Amino acid sequence: MSQSFESFLREYEKANTAFVNGDASLWMPLVSRSERTSIFGGFGGHEVGWARVGPRYEWAAAQFRPSDAKVEFEYLEKHVSSDTAYYVAIERCTVEYVHRPEPTPHVLRATVVFRKEHGDWKIVHRHADPLGPTAPPPES
Repeated sequence: MSQSFESFLREYEKANTAFVNGDASLWMPLVSRSERTSIFGGFGGHEVGWARVGPRYEWAAAQFRPSDAKVEFEYLEKHVSSDTAYYVAIERCTVEYVHRPEPTPHVLRATVVFRKEHGDWKIVHRHADPLGPTAPPPES
């Protein structure tokens, strides 16, 4: 059965919140197993192909301790076609990293690309990195 993108996005948002609480179990089924799947993750670097992307997502989720973190999405753009979709957003929450004693703001600028595979939406690319302050333009 085909899944609407908005319905899938609610599922994805729950999985993202679980992820920043150290739980990748809801996230992993949403990721394409393609060898073209890729990630430019919030912890830097890049991976291509399920054999590398899957372990990287598992590692990334393990960097967070369970907490009451809840990701808030500020969608700047969303687009859906019959078999592909994407969003551009700012993702905000306060997380607890395993190697830091205090809660830490976690604000990412994210672009995520999805593809329909066998009737279900899957993540095929995620690019997320920390949202830093805007640099002022150079003075003339």
